[in-house]
Amino acid sequence: MFKSINEERKTFSRKVVEHIKELIVSGQLKPGDKLPAERELAEKMDVSRPTIREAFKILSAVGLLDIKQGSGVYVAAQSMRLDNLASILFMQSDSIHELFEVRKMIEAESAAKAAICGTAEFLEEIYQMTSDSYNKVIVNPQFATQEERETFLSESDQRFHIMIAEAAGNEVVVRIMMNLIDLLKLSRMQSMKIPGRVEQSLKEHMMIARMLKENNMDSARSCMIEHLASVETDLLVELNHATKEEDSVE
Repeated sequence: MFKSINEERKTFSRKVVEHIKELIVSGQLKPGDKLPAERELAEKMDVSRPTIREAFKILSAVGLLDIKQGSGVYVAAQSMRLDNLASILFMQSDSIHELFEVRKMIEAESAAKAAICGTAEFLEEIYQMTSDSYNKVIVNPQFATQEERETFLSESDQRFHIMIAEAAGNEVVVRIMMNLIDLLKLSRMQSMKIPGRVEQSLKEHMMIARMLKENNMDSARSCMIEHLASVETDLLVELNHATKEEDSVE
């Protein structure tokens, strides 16, 4: 059932994900079926265990697999639609770079347009929401658990980026951003685990929000580009570090 994946290294996870998706779509793997153990599957597909591990994470994030700690990996009972945009995200260096290229193209110009097209009331709302997030996380932390903090951060980050698209006044861009939220899920959760990244992102959000409030189109654009580039750089460094650690365990 599981075939060898004979491709260049950078496409390994992509090929593993695509193959397992095909098995699920074709019915060869059914809801509730347990997948082979990580080591066994790596041998069957002729790839490394970190590659299998990454593919499992991706397929779990898009709702196709259910990873049960201490039990194994199972085909999810209720999968998300296979055409969901999130299913094309692969946590590999080249794909993260490409994703952030798209974000810069869309979000930088959205920020610029929002600065000149957004109503004063809505831009003030963005600023106040961003300031509230900054205060709750940095100035006066108000979270009882780490899980509560991460949930708040994830939701506020989504809201910040979508509100900017809304302020730009382009419904197509808003719909694109709504779909990008799924694509960003893995990278957002990964970035929150990087020491200092949350605090840095909130500071960058504050700067963007301030430029929007001041109707400074050029600075809003450049601040958004700097913010996305900063997150991308930290993610790539973290991913490369994690990959080296996993490879050394093999």
